[in-house]
Amino acid sequence: MLPKSGVVVCILATVACGGGGSGPAAGVALKGQLLGSVSARQSDPLLLAMGWYPTFAGSAPGSPVGAVITQANVQYEGNFPVDFNFNLTGAPPDAALFDLAKTGGTGHLAYGVLIAFRDVNKNGVFDANSAGKAGADVIAGISVPDPSLPPPAHSYFVLYLDGKVAANDTWGAFPLQQGFNLMEIHYNFGINPVPLATSIGIPITNNPALGLYACQEAFQDLTWFKRACGIDPYGGKWQAQGNLFSTPTGTQSTVFVNDADGNVANASIAIDGIPFTYDSRGQDYAFSGAQLRGTHSMTIDVPNRASETLSFTLPDAVRVAAPSPNQSFASGSQVSIAWAPAAGTAYYDIYFLADDSTATWLYHAITNATSATTPPINYVGGARMTVKALAPLAVGSQGSFLTPVSQTTVPVTFTR
Repeated sequence: MLPKSGVVVCILATVACGGGGSGPAAGVALKGQLLGSVSARQSDPLLLAMGWYPTFAGSAPGSPVGAVITQANVQYEGNFPVDFNFNLTGAPPDAALFDLAKTGGTGHLAYGVLIAFRDVNKNGVFDANSAGKAGADVIAGISVPDPSLPPPAHSYFVLYLDGKVAANDTWGAFPLQQGFNLMEIHYNFGINPVPLATSIGIPITNNPALGLYACQEAFQDLTWFKRACGIDPYGGKWQAQGNLFSTPTGTQSTVFVNDADGNVANASIAIDGIPFTYDSRGQDYAFSGAQLRGTHSMTIDVPNRASETLSFTLPDAVRVAAPSPNQSFASGSQVSIAWAPAAGTAYYDIYFLADDSTATWLYHAITNATSATTPPINYVGGARMTVKALAPLAVGSQGSFLTPVSQTTVPVTFTR
């Protein structure tokens, strides 16, 4: 559900000011800060644009393609942090809209990324798909994670909805409103809507990898960033990323390793000396073992390249107090969820899914609390409620990262 790694395609060089689509009334004032990562000073003024990436919204076959830009034409300068305001008026341009019928819904969805750039050719706008060309604008920061760095604790993108997503769609986990929604990414795991008035932090990293957001070629492959327009997504390094789940029945982890040329298939990965197994079909490394608790280390070796060790500490085991295992509820009931605090947790991610082939979302929340109450759930059948306790990201010297998760799942049933 997260941006590339994930899914974007940039083919069109369409530039649009304002909106072209019809739909919910639209217009939103976003605010935030440009954050300097090294120096308090900036050498040149920065401008902002909104890049709309339709296949971030959905990756169904035949989904629309193109980088569609909404311009702001406002310069920001001064010492960091620099406050900004970005006004979107009207719906996103028609070319930015993903057709939800392709994923079982109705209407349209659009996915937007704020882009901070230096206007090299002084034409006052961001030149879409210009990477690798003479005089191309320089992207200094984006509101989603920099592909060459571990993701920050919080990053942001905009969703525009004019319609209805399918109940089992990726976006069906969220109570999206018609019109504009501001979405917050937690590290590389967990997305939820936040108030539109939330301050958006855009780290000004100035990394060349950001230029991929102005490169058509970079988005022809819908899996991982690779070298394109002369840009190395990982700054000359390889990068491993993945998640590790500790449950009462064992521990599972999946890790992907990539460099600018694609999948790295000859790495050796181990946790506490126990090796992962490489799956050539999924191009991932997998681990399965007994339940882990406390602090551990993951080692990653790539022949003739730098090696890396990530130390990680799992949150304490999740102990759910309610609902009880196999508890039965009448369809239309609200469900109270409660769990004991798990030490070492950055936040809790609640997954409530139908336990059938549809995997329909019944409820989803991200919280720092230890309880939640669902709205009425109109459903008949078995379901699974999972509380995931997520620790802060574990990061290595190469820039690889791992999300340590402790989780417990409770089966329940809804009856007529």
